[in-house]
Amino acid sequence: MDFRFTETQILFAEATKEMLISECTPSKLREMIQNGQGTIPELWENLASIGVLGMTGPEEAGGLGMVDIDHVLIMEELGQVICPEIVLEHTAIGIPFLAKYGTGEIGDDLLAAFISGEMRISAGLGNSYVLGADNADYLLMRNMDEMHLVPSEETALTFQKSVDETRRLFQVDWEPTPKSKIIKSNQIIEETMLSATTAAAAQCVGIANHLLAETINYVKEREQFGKPVGVNQAIKHHLADTGKAIKFARPMVHRAAWAISNNENDKTFPAMAKYLASKAVDLACRTALQCHGAIAYTVEYDLQLWLKRGWALSASWGDANAQREKIAKNLQV
Repeated sequence: MDFRFTETQILFAEATKEMLISECTPSKLREMIQNGQGTIPELWENLASIGVLGMTGPEEAGGLGMVDIDHVLIMEELGQVICPEIVLEHTAIGIPFLAKYGTGEIGDDLLAAFISGEMRISAGLGNSYVLGADNADYLLMRNMDEMHLVPSEETALTFQKSVDETRRLFQVDWEPTPKSKIIKSNQIIEETMLSATTAAAAQCVGIANHLLAETINYVKEREQFGKPVGVNQAIKHHLADTGKAIKFARPMVHRAAWAISNNENDKTFPAMAKYLASKAVDLACRTALQCHGAIAYTVEYDLQLWLKRGWALSASWGDANAQREKIAKNLQV
């Protein structure tokens, strides 16, 4: 049995990476923050044009018909550039959920618009705040054991400050109605959260990988006492530990995505993936901060953008402690 990624999966990820490097730059992120937009319009359009926004949609509705194992490579690339768009919520939650359970006017009329990127969807699956709710056309909201699709214009949004200024969080006040209700099932909601958790883990791995690469380059160039600081054994050990953490996390993320794609009803793999990925990105942030020294604390230096995203995403969709509790519960230990 061949567990390697297919040529199609790799080429799609490489095409996405090439576009992201060009369109999601630190300068554009800073401009977005300064303008208080929470989105880079041309970036969303480019994500739509290469098929990322519709990748998890069914082919008959204009999507690519891809599943979680296809999705994680793209999520990792989004993490590498700390993409500010609500791609995770749009592609890992919104579109797959509506494709499976949206019926009649709710699903059929909107699914194609979400797949094409013409409309945006974000989600609140029990989280305190909803990411990018101000730029979403619809919100997929949880009310106890029910899921509702709510037009954002029918909600009241309250902006919440975040340590990561590229992630705009909102408290959403809304009222569930019979018309907005899609389904009533705790099991389905929990299954949906598995995909979101795995996607978040993949983004954590991408962020950690970028931080490690940037730190290695920095310690090669930064000289002190006439030699690069990277030759010091303590620095090497920090970097090696970080690289090891990433190497352990990435295969588990892939394993979790494969399990979901093949309908394995085991919640342990996504929890293990997010646990390892959260630990890896947290370590990568601390290593980058320590090895860069004082310059890493400055707002003017781009590293702070990745540090803030890494710490924010490490805690999102369940931090390491929460995932460890899930693992113990699933293993009955």
